[in-house]
Amino acid sequence: MIAIAIEGMIVIDKLDTSFVLRQDFRFKITNISQAPVLFPATIRYNLDLFNIYSYTELWGALEWVELKSAIPSLDYKIAEGGSNFSVGQRQLICLARALLI
Repeated sequence: MIAIAIEGMIVIDKLDTSFVLRQDFRFKITNISQAPVLFPATIRYNLDLFNIYSYTELWGALEWVELKSAIPSLDYKIAEGGSNFSVGQRQLICLARALLI
């Protein structure tokens, strides 16, 4: 059996991540891939999977990414693969989701 030793630390905003619970990371860190991932569900669900944020916060995130005018309502359904949005708009929805975290 081979033993592997890992050395070093990861620091985010001057905080050593070894002191942060894994569960906290899951709610505070996200990534935005070049191939945006959207679920065939409402805009609200795609922005807020855990139903944490208010109506105002969700619209604020959409406004921040300059997509508010393209979204008729938070209950608007996203088609399979996000086909009812352009690739750029899908990326902006993912960016808005990341801003909320």
